[in-house]
Amino acid sequence: MLDNERMRDEESLKNYKELKVKLEQTLGKVKKTSDLREAKGYLIEIQNCFKGLKLHREDREELYNRLQLSFADLNQKINEDRLNFENEAAMNYFEIKNKVEEAVFMAHNTKDTRECWNFLLEVQSLFKGAKLQREHRETLYARLQGAFNALKELQNTQANSFATEVSENYNELKQSVEEAVAFSIHTDDTRAGKDGLIQVQSHLRDAKLSREQKDELYAKIQEAFTVINLRKEEETEKNLSLAQSQYDEYKPKVDEILSQSEHSSDFKTVREKLKELQSNIRESALLREQRLELQALLQQAFEKLNFRQDEERGSYTKEASENYKRLKALVSKGLEQAEETHEYKDTREFLKKIQSEFKGIKLIKEEREELYARLQTAFEILNTRVDEYFHTKKKNWEVRMQYKLAETNTEIHQLKADIERDLENLSELEDHLDILISSGKDSTAKTGIEARIISARSGIEKKKREIEKLETEMRELKNRIEPEE
Repeated sequence: MLDNERMRDEESLKNYKELKVKLEQTLGKVKKTSDLREAKGYLIEIQNCFKGLKLHREDREELYNRLQLSFADLNQKINEDRLNFENEAAMNYFEIKNKVEEAVFMAHNTKDTRECWNFLLEVQSLFKGAKLQREHRETLYARLQGAFNALKELQNTQANSFATEVSENYNELKQSVEEAVAFSIHTDDTRAGKDGLIQVQSHLRDAKLSREQKDELYAKIQEAFTVINLRKEEETEKNLSLAQSQYDEYKPKVDEILSQSEHSSDFKTVREKLKELQSNIRESALLREQRLELQALLQQAFEKLNFRQDEERGSYTKEASENYKRLKALVSKGLEQAEETHEYKDTREFLKKIQSEFKGIKLIKEEREELYARLQTAFEILNTRVDEYFHTKKKNWEVRMQYKLAETNTEIHQLKADIERDLENLSELEDHLDILISSGKDSTAKTGIEARIISARSGIEKKKREIEKLETEMRELKNRIEPEE
């Protein structure tokens, strides 16, 4: 070693030692860094230090060989990284390309633009941080941007189409609502008027309209419901009056014919009177309860008349026994169907058919009551099962709510009318009290008037509180039907 150093001149030796230190430092920095480009820069930088530097040939070769080995090792790593990048970029390209193509197709064929937009954003996020060849990235990103542009055009088209559809729907529905409202107000058939309003209301519920347009048309329908309910109330009062008048007319006649069926021997004349009276009652304006009451009495008259005739002919008992056996089998079958079948409509018709068999048939009273009670049990079982079935379905809920709204509104209107009458009555009482006070008389009449005034005021306040309660219930019910957004 000493001989070699003596062979070098001082400058070459000094340069060797300094360059060797720099090389060692550079190779250390190369090992520490993970950035291969940065590492290569370090090696190129130290490589430049060899240029023009006076060195002994063996020293130059020693240091340069170490440098070249580091270059070779670094280049190998760079090649490996490049291959890894290219492989990963290729895989990313095919994966993202499939998604981009799917996005392009979707943008041109979608029916749900919101869902499609979210999918395009999802595909766009795949580019972030993904390794791709520059030309691949630019090509795919351009395709995706084209999909975004196509979707924006579709959204604009749909928005314009929606606005046009809303305008057309409004004009069409407004005309339908106005026609239904006009019909409901002017028709004599309040049931048909209500049905028309309910039908147009159901069309309005699912129609594409702005909130303001829906509210406007709903308000018109509600006003019509209020008017028709008031008319219905007036009709009901008239019908009640007419029904009572006819009941007062028919009831004595029914009692008389019932008495004749028990005592008269002129069976033919009594039977003709019974049929005539039965026909008149059937076509009358009686309430259902009144009609059923009188028809039941007439049925008793028919049965008594038939019984007396059959007794005279001596055949009543035998025929009644045969009828009982036949009806008992039918009733048992009807009861079994009511308990087990799911064919509710057919079963109800079958029970009605059995029920019709009772009319005019010869039966002993106890046996008739026994069979009829069992038949009524079958009806009750069937009704309970049908009610349970429809309860689970909750059908026509909103229609019932609308009816309830209309009824509540009618009740409020009636309370307000009552308050107006009460206020008039209160004013008269106060005037009366002023007259008594002016007369200077301290009488029991004055005390009574004061008590009636207090009672009247209390009644008015109570009705006002009831109106507030009903109005609150209406607001809550409206919110349930049409919740505020």
